[in-house]
Amino acid sequence: MIYVITHKKFSDSFINRNQYLILHVGMNNDDKSYYLRDDTGDNISGKNQHFCELTGLYWIWKNGCEKSDDITGLVHYRRFLTTEKEDFLYVYFHKKPSLLEYKDMLKHVNNNEILLPKKIFTLDTVFNTYSRMHYAEDLRLVGEAIDELFPAYSRSFIKVMKSHHASYGNIIICKKKILDEYCNWLFPILFYVDQRIDYSKYNSLYQSRVIGFLAERTLDVWADQCKYRIVRYPVFNMEQPRMGIISLTIFRMKTLISLLMRGSIRQ
Repeated sequence: MIYVITHKKFSDSFINRNQYLILHVGMNNDDKSYYLRDDTGDNISGKNQHFCELTGLYWIWKNGCEKSDDITGLVHYRRFLTTEKEDFLYVYFHKKPSLLEYKDMLKHVNNNEILLPKKIFTLDTVFNTYSRMHYAEDLRLVGEAIDELFPAYSRSFIKVMKSHHASYGNIIICKKKILDEYCNWLFPILFYVDQRIDYSKYNSLYQSRVIGFLAERTLDVWADQCKYRIVRYPVFNMEQPRMGIISLTIFRMKTLISLLMRGSIRQ
């Protein structure tokens, strides 16, 4: 089953509950009776303020009932995978897209393929972009964790940090055994960072979601050396359509001018 991560009640009539299970994350009670909860079984729900949807991923890893070759993974209550055609109609004509067909996801998964979000272009490098939005020292901690725990991925970390494309949302759909491989790699890194990070420096709830932000960049590091084929689909946000080409071009030009004026684009 594919899990839909949420931290609150939402209108879920469009979800086929024979294909998706709704998993409430965090320890509040803003849920419905048929939602699964990530504060049961082997869980890290208490870390949700910093780990975001990753407390749900941890729960799926430890408590999911899927067999090794079954489809599993996570999307969000307002972020789902869709096709390029549907995404185009959404961006340019504001036509609400359909979810990527379950049968198509299953076909990919049965071929040992992993579904991930389509990467988004960034004017500056992934590292510099993150550093402007958040705290550079946190991302350096991830590099330190990888160097110590999984040194074979150190080059991939550097490669991803220097690239100009990133995926967001921590969305992944694959076989359960592949998800287990990813989680066995990811969570030791995140717990390493969690033990060393200075949470007192964050002055907003948004910035305190740091582990979730870091994991988005870390997923691409794992994918860089993944032995399975990666298939990427657009992500649509049901509450916030992406900008059309004209608006996006203007936004990128303004960002580039701002970076050049501040001299913040680094090699």
